[in-house]
Amino acid sequence: MANVRLILAYDGSAYLGWQDSQTGPSIEAALRLALEQILQQPLQLQAASRTDAGVHADGQVVNFLCEKAPTDLDRLRYGVNCLLPPDIRVLEASLMPDAFHPTLDATGKTYRYTVCWGAVQHPKQRCYAWHFPRNLDLDSMRAAAKLLVGTHNFRAFCNQKKNEGYDDHTRTVTDIQIRELPGDSLELVVSGKSFLYKMVRNIVGTLLYVGSGKMLAEDVQTLLQDGARTEGAITAPAHGLTLSSVLY
Repeated sequence: MANVRLILAYDGSAYLGWQDSQTGPSIEAALRLALEQILQQPLQLQAASRTDAGVHADGQVVNFLCEKAPTDLDRLRYGVNCLLPPDIRVLEASLMPDAFHPTLDATGKTYRYTVCWGAVQHPKQRCYAWHFPRNLDLDSMRAAAKLLVGTHNFRAFCNQKKNEGYDDHTRTVTDIQIRELPGDSLELVVSGKSFLYKMVRNIVGTLLYVGSGKMLAEDVQTLLQDGARTEGAITAPAHGLTLSSVLY
């Protein structure tokens, strides 16, 4: 058996997320269909991150096992990209050791969230940036972000899926950067080893609440201590979020 790793980029606007879905299109289903057409065998795909509906990726990592190693990985990449819809692309293909697993072996992930805080959002941004037209105190946001860096109980930053919970809400955020971009836009870059369900989007919503004066930076410490999601800010919408990279 051969263990093949793919690095994937996609525009998630038209999909219900990475994971295969019975109710609509998914990144996983589109990629598997293209791969199976070329390799002529059933495949099971694993991804480093099960991105939600509407979330994008610049560096999603996927693997699959196949009966025989492809003789030309560049040709495999080319063929798969010819069959994929134009909003999904395989950037790299490589052979990995048999034991490689894109989720279990990951040592970190970085997500990027884009916000337009100007009065008018350019139409080209509508699928890739959250329009949040408020005057933002970036110093307060950065002070609040520093409180989130480290190992904490992030229960207050987790949206519980129906019938699915976590035994442990402790996670480690290694870095949060808030960068100003041209055109009244911001980029919030969040890095950590792993994240709870919608944790990054809840961090973004909280920081924007702090920046707009709806919360104080000190309130973030209270959220970490109390773990009450009802006291948190809104969840930032999916379309502003991109999985930037996965570390190994």
